[in-house]
Amino acid sequence: MNYQRRIDGLQNAMAQHGIDVAVYGSCPNSQYLTGIPVDWRLAPDHRPDGDLVVVPYAGEPVVISSGSYPTGSCPIKTIHPYDWSCGYIGMLQDIIKKLGIEVRTLGLGSYLPTPAVTAAIAAVGHPELRDASHLMDQLRKFKDPEEIEALRKVAQLTDEVMMRVVRGIREGVSQLDLMLEIEMEARRSGATDVSFDPWACFVKSRSRPTDQVSDYPVAQGLAANTAITFDVGFVMNGYCSDWGRSVYWGTAPEGAKSAHAALRQSVVETVSEMEDGSMRACDVYPAIEKKLDGLGFGDQMRARLAPARIMGHQIGAEVHENPWLRPDVDEPLRAGMVMCIEPKLWLPGEYYLRLEEMVHVTKSGTEFLTTFDRELFEL
Repeated sequence: MNYQRRIDGLQNAMAQHGIDVAVYGSCPNSQYLTGIPVDWRLAPDHRPDGDLVVVPYAGEPVVISSGSYPTGSCPIKTIHPYDWSCGYIGMLQDIIKKLGIEVRTLGLGSYLPTPAVTAAIAAVGHPELRDASHLMDQLRKFKDPEEIEALRKVAQLTDEVMMRVVRGIREGVSQLDLMLEIEMEARRSGATDVSFDPWACFVKSRSRPTDQVSDYPVAQGLAANTAITFDVGFVMNGYCSDWGRSVYWGTAPEGAKSAHAALRQSVVETVSEMEDGSMRACDVYPAIEKKLDGLGFGDQMRARLAPARIMGHQIGAEVHENPWLRPDVDEPLRAGMVMCIEPKLWLPGEYYLRLEEMVHVTKSGTEFLTTFDRELFEL
């Protein structure tokens, strides 16, 4: 990982926004800057004191370490262990003083504990406060080769885990059973966390149509002639996956099989059209919509995704990163981005289908990072 490029990029952004010092807590941005595997997904009461990064507009940043995570990969030379005797206020006063710069504006990143915020403000002395939580968004959009490899590995893990889960589905299993099994199997296989709570959804064919995707009771056992849809994501080595597929328990009606084939075709054809700069974030929804309209299933996508018309998002250390694939984002998709493309089809009382793929945009095309068998449908 080229951490110096990241530090330089942040300091350039700080200069553009007039920020003299920025402070980040245990968060995705601190992971991105330091390489320290801070577990920022922990609940606030489980996070240890410390794990701050103090970044001046020029010169070397400083890390305050809780001691809970290895710092051997950190490129920042000055690392202070958290000192309980003086706390945040004493440590930050000393660090700010040694920076030797006049601090008029203080940038505050996300995930900062309140004691660290108040200590940073006191240490600087009535600064003008700025939001520094999004200063690295532009940098983080374009993944380093090592990040692409980390995303490839967590995508592969997800494919493998979900194939075992899908192959293990039996009559009588409940949605709750599957959701619990997904997380347990992922952790047994090397995931350190889930990107979000796993989701399994049953829709029985010829059931009563409702305005909800499904009213199948979460603890009720699986019966024949039921569509099963998954939305899952895991975390490994600090990077996330986001994955979706649908299968059918029993002999699928022709309409459901045709819908599943159309969903698959619309995604594969749209992804084949992507390469560096060839498509904007706002173009992905209409591209898939046009293909589904031609295949006779556009109304079923609009039934679920209108009026927001969001087709996905970028992914990385966080499961949802900018840019989002939505109508108000005209940013080109460029080489180095990893996008999650996730259309859904919904026919109330018959099926709810989704296909979510992680794709890496390159100079000459795209690479599917998720490779789970898209043709697998009937079980």
